[in-house]
Amino acid sequence: MKKIATLVSRVFDPFIMLAVVCIVLLFHTPVFFPAFIGMVIIPFVLYGIAVKKKYVSDWDLRDRRERPRIIWPLVGIETACLLLFHLWFLMPILVSIIGFAIITHFWKISGHALAAALATGIIVVTFGWVWWPILLIVPLVGWSRVIRKNHTVLQVFAGAVYAWIFVCFFL
Repeated sequence: MKKIATLVSRVFDPFIMLAVVCIVLLFHTPVFFPAFIGMVIIPFVLYGIAVKKKYVSDWDLRDRRERPRIIWPLVGIETACLLLFHLWFLMPILVSIIGFAIITHFWKISGHALAAALATGIIVVTFGWVWWPILLIVPLVGWSRVIRKNHTVLQVFAGAVYAWIFVCFFL
């Protein structure tokens, strides 16, 4: 059971979900390729280096106190890309990441659940309710995070609801 939960957690990693969001929202923009590199590839590579160099203890950032070391630079990179490429329509997503960064100083909500809820919500809003089955990814990711003992049910629930609030009110 734990191996399946780990597989689910890796397949729906926040970086993969961020890539999906960027593909969905940026694909038809003239800056798709450079924006994708700036908003997904560069943060992914820097995160990998941080894990490898032991700047953070592990990929899942189990220790909440380590999260700001990664999240605030991510906010900086995403902000720079938003400004550089004039991607103002991504502002609600950036604001949600900033809120997550602030919350993580006080409490550990699930970034995996947040990313899954944000990505699936954006897909449903963009392509219509016919895509509603994709929302089932969120409880699957939540289940995996609880089984792996990365989060409590409340932390997973908070991450998903937080993301869906942004989807419902800002997109």
